[in-house]
Amino acid sequence: MTITTHQSNSLIVRYVLSFTLLVGTQIATNDAYGHGGGLNSYGCHNQSSTSTYHCHSGDYDGMSFASQAAFLDYVQSQASGSNDTSDYDRDDYLPSWADTDGDCINTRHEVLMLESLVPTTLSETGCYVDSGEWYDPITDQTFTNPSDVDIDHHVALAEAHRSGAASWSNEKKQSFANDTLNAIVLQAMDDSTNSSKSDKDPADWLPPNAAYHCQYVKNWVEVKKRYELSYDSEEQQAIESILGKPIEYGARSSISGVRASSGVSEGRFSLGITNGQDCGYSATGALLESVKIDFEIVPAANDLNQEVDILVVAVVGEDIYSISESYELVPYDGNPMSLVSFRSKTSFTQSREFEFLQSSFSSPIDVSLYVAYRNENGDLVYSSQPFKVLVQ
Repeated sequence: MTITTHQSNSLIVRYVLSFTLLVGTQIATNDAYGHGGGLNSYGCHNQSSTSTYHCHSGDYDGMSFASQAAFLDYVQSQASGSNDTSDYDRDDYLPSWADTDGDCINTRHEVLMLESLVPTTLSETGCYVDSGEWYDPITDQTFTNPSDVDIDHHVALAEAHRSGAASWSNEKKQSFANDTLNAIVLQAMDDSTNSSKSDKDPADWLPPNAAYHCQYVKNWVEVKKRYELSYDSEEQQAIESILGKPIEYGARSSISGVRASSGVSEGRFSLGITNGQDCGYSATGALLESVKIDFEIVPAANDLNQEVDILVVAVVGEDIYSISESYELVPYDGNPMSLVSFRSKTSFTQSREFEFLQSSFSSPIDVSLYVAYRNENGDLVYSSQPFKVLVQ
């Protein structure tokens, strides 16, 4: 039996067995890149091309301001205690960009390497990125000089603090501030635009690239959901006006992963259904309308930079099938290694998104899907529960 995006209209599948039962039981360096004129005693400099002000070392490392005057106002407000974020202390989150793996490349430069569209060139020491190419969807611009981009916390640290992170341990705060595993948390952004964003939420600031507003607020909701952060009423209203639906539909449905060999919870799997030109996700697909189904995998940290196969598994009646790249249903013979790949020989440097299918349906669909990946030694990490997919 073959499923294609054109042939799947008549498919009505109900998965009634547990993949868990049938398969799981078997088996601190400172930045040193160049800036014209160098850094001053605060560790900051004026960006002459944009008249903005940025700090890359010292107490204000990683912060950006609309001007030097705005920076000095901030310093004065800190000294006087007139701070909108009350007990917020940036140093609790980001005393400096971390070097978590001890390779002398800190988080800023890790993100530059991860997001560059071309291979990056490193400094003589191998610790800093000297050149690359970065596309910034916030501004719809591309940059080749790393000094022209900041690494933006999509949900700013001060905003996270106001939204619930104030109660976190410093260890969790710093993990959030340096999270390169979840690709949506940190993003290379035009430095002057990052200054204008500051710590504002979508009620007060949206990207200058209007075409990116939908994805911007969906990423915002994904980050806040992942870290269990709250919204204020104005923020929620602004997000829902762009989504066109309640805020919970700004994020995919998520399920924790489990490693087959150990039964330990690892990784995270998310699946979303989008109808037509909608911005937000939907609980169900709509008949006679283009339906897109996509998923995201946040891998276990130990599986980063390994070659893996992405699997989509179906249980039909008493039979198990894996879905191939050409949407063929291949029967499972009891050997996990025989599960065919939906995407083969790929690797994770951080979380990744995959499109499963995009099609229109003339008949109702009732389907459950397990998503998994199989690492180099054959071990499976899979969604601990199935995703229910309805089109009606």
